[in-house]
Amino acid sequence: MKVLFVITSFENGGWLSEITHPYWHLSERDVEVDFASPQGGKVTWSPYSDPYGEGTTEPHDVVSKGFLSDPQLVERLKTTLVLRDVDLDQYDAVHVAGGQGATFDLYPNPEVGKVLEHFWMREKIVAAICHGAIALGNVPELIRGRSLTGYPAAQDSELERLFGAGFIPHYPQQVLEEAGARYQEAGTDAPCVVIDGKLLTGQNQQSASEYGIVLYHLISGHSPMVAA
Repeated sequence: MKVLFVITSFENGGWLSEITHPYWHLSERDVEVDFASPQGGKVTWSPYSDPYGEGTTEPHDVVSKGFLSDPQLVERLKTTLVLRDVDLDQYDAVHVAGGQGATFDLYPNPEVGKVLEHFWMREKIVAAICHGAIALGNVPELIRGRSLTGYPAAQDSELERLFGAGFIPHYPQQVLEEAGARYQEAGTDAPCVVIDGKLLTGQNQQSASEYGIVLYHLISGHSPMVAA
């Protein structure tokens, strides 16, 4: 099995745990992962998401600490594939990571839309988390009437109050609701994962591990739950 991770190219725009946690849960189960971004090459992430970053909000993120301790893994985030050049037929699923940058270069983005449509039309898993869920706004005809989640608009408004207008140019919740999707959330900073057929979404970085585990089980077709 093989999964394509799509990550924003926006400077310091990714959210680290939304890369590292799904990567961990997939790779430890022998799923191959490739990293791609709109521009290719080096991707960077918010220092607030870096457990070693100044002012970090993730000081106890041992998964990201482990990822950053491996020079080979760090190098892979410096050499991501150019998204438009990727052979999509190689992959069983696509995962769109979040971070503020996703609201700049993953939507609106026709190339990202083509990628999502490719997986959708072949009945493969389409997955996105947090601000990365905004990428689904590129394919409104495919998500209309579907249940999903993503970063809440109320929290985006708070981010803009703190960092200034334009910090989040497009709010995922608004974009998804305007496309006709049925948006759901579990409350501020609460883990939330929504499955609608082969569409998987996670609300926020707090959902990253649950999301990664569910992504694996959707790809493999095996549920971890056993009824008594």
